Amino acid sequence: MKSSRAAIRYAKALILESVEKDCLEEMNSDMHIILNTFEENQNLRSLVESRVVKNSLKLSTLSLIFKNLNSLAIKFINVLSENNRIDLLEIISFKFTELYKDQKGIQSALVTTAIPLNEEMKSEVLNVISKLTNKQTTLSNKVDSSLIGGFILRVGDIEYNASFRNKLKTIKQEFTKNTNLSIS
Repeated sequence: MKSSRAAIRYAKALILESVEKDCLEEMNSDMHIILNTFEENQNLRSLVESRVVKNSLKLSTLSLIFKNLNSLAIKFINVLSENNRIDLLEIISFKFTELYKDQKGIQSALVTTAIPLNEEMKSEVLNVISKLTNKQTTLSNKVDSSLIGGFILRVGDIEYNASFRNKLKTIKQEFTKNTNLSIS
């Protein structure tokens, strides 16, 4: 997902407006709806990012799709249209959810495993992360069978790689580094 200073500014303004109007939780829910809609529908993303399609058509389409959002979200989409920034709606929604989590002291963690984690393992990982960071954490599980076993845990900017694939790679590097040794 591309990043934009304008998107961050819009997201910050929307957070402030939501707090002022006492609808921050509603707005966060609406931003998740927008994000999920864009993730599920590549055609919508293409429409919004198109430079050929007129803003009025984009706005009417988005108004129909998101007609059940709260009034502040609808007004916000209209403002984006007026400012010719409707193509930033998805990234603004993403930045809004990041800012919301920061404001609420919630962090996101991603654990990548070779097989899906069961609920017991997820809760155990969440407990360990929460104790280490003293923050409320939301956990996502990504499956990558190429890991062979083990896991990769990413919390914010920190990554801990305990996968078998990584260990095998390290061993291979050691062997190739030491190939110049002569055997007596």
